[in-house]
Amino acid sequence: PQQLSVALISLTGAATLVQHARELTVQEGKAATIQCDMGGSYKYFMYWYRHGPSGSLKYIYREGDIYGEGFRDRFKGKVDSSRTTLQILAAKQEDSATYYCGRGTTLEQLCSRVDQKPTDGEDRSLSISF
Repeated sequence: PQQLSVALISLTGAATLVQHARELTVQEGKAATIQCDMGGSYKYFMYWYRHGPSGSLKYIYREGDIYGEGFRDRFKGKVDSSRTTLQILAAKQEDSATYYCGRGTTLEQLCSRVDQKPTDGEDRSLSISF
């Protein structure tokens, strides 16, 4: 049976991201699980990406059960507190890649509806901030 090689790299910033395995070898058709822990502030969304032989960086998963195109059927992402886990359910040769965990800040946007129309001569500009 063919084996796949998976290299793991974390992206760093204000929060510390630590992946537990640096390299993983798995047989084709078998499951593989990789984990990433985040230290520091937890007001971030956790992400998984991969960089394959084609040279393109592909988005796999974001906290909240959101998947990149083509990944939902064979990948399972999970976030527990400060740990994110990515499971490849049945590895294929095309899954040989460098996998990156990452984090993104959250932005809460507050919106309000303007119900009153300005009368002639009044300022018609609208200021929005968040």
